[in-house]
Amino acid sequence: MHMWKSENLPEVVSWHEIQNTETADNVLSGKQPCIFRGLVGAWPIVCAAKDSVSALAEYLMSFDRGLKFQAMLAAPQEKGRLFYGNNLKSFNFKLMNGYLKDAMEILAAFVDKVDSPAFYIGSTSISEYLSGMEKENSLSCLSDTIEPKIWIGNAVKVATHNDDSQNIACVAAGARRFTLFPPDQESNLYIGPHDITPGGRPISLVDLSDPNFERFPRFSEALKHASVANLEAGDAIYIPTNWWHNVESLSSFNVLINYWWRGEPPVF
Repeated sequence: MHMWKSENLPEVVSWHEIQNTETADNVLSGKQPCIFRGLVGAWPIVCAAKDSVSALAEYLMSFDRGLKFQAMLAAPQEKGRLFYGNNLKSFNFKLMNGYLKDAMEILAAFVDKVDSPAFYIGSTSISEYLSGMEKENSLSCLSDTIEPKIWIGNAVKVATHNDDSQNIACVAAGARRFTLFPPDQESNLYIGPHDITPGGRPISLVDLSDPNFERFPRFSEALKHASVANLEAGDAIYIPTNWWHNVESLSSFNVLINYWWRGEPPVF
């Protein structure tokens, strides 16, 4: 029987821990992921989140433009995992539309409740839905033409996927665990259909929380090359193009802000 725990994986290198020029060059050239501890710790949204859930909700609502958001809702028995249904042509969650006020009330009701449904708003334009918030919470290392996205939810698990662009993901509230795999491990991750996906990108069919090594034997090889990043509010992670990453929200109220772009890595 194969046993594994995420805490046994090596941690993604942190910028302040880089001790040689080769690692620094790999990060700066976009070849290796990197954690930036406390990079956005001074953001107003992070300060509000550290104050209280109600302060965070009030901060978000202060920028609300009154547009309808789309959210995913999965039953408690899914244990937060947003995935396919019984086949690869349907999903285990429902889509629902509502206003930010509705979302804040739903998440507040789920805080610290055992066996809550999974609730998740993904990849939403801040400048469109929460206009002005992007100016108060920004990264000086990136061009202001790079549009930030916001992700809001409770303890959800986003299956291993990759992006065809570079990514900086900033934890604004709660905590998140990223498990990363290099691009060359794609064949060991058992990627599902490309034409129908839960979130717009093809995903691994392996449940990282409980891998079935009999069904997915090559996944044990992928784990040999995996690394993990445990992030708190204020931390950020740089993920190079095509690096596979599984994302697990660890708190009952989480907010992530991320930036995707193509081109040169940022200079810190």
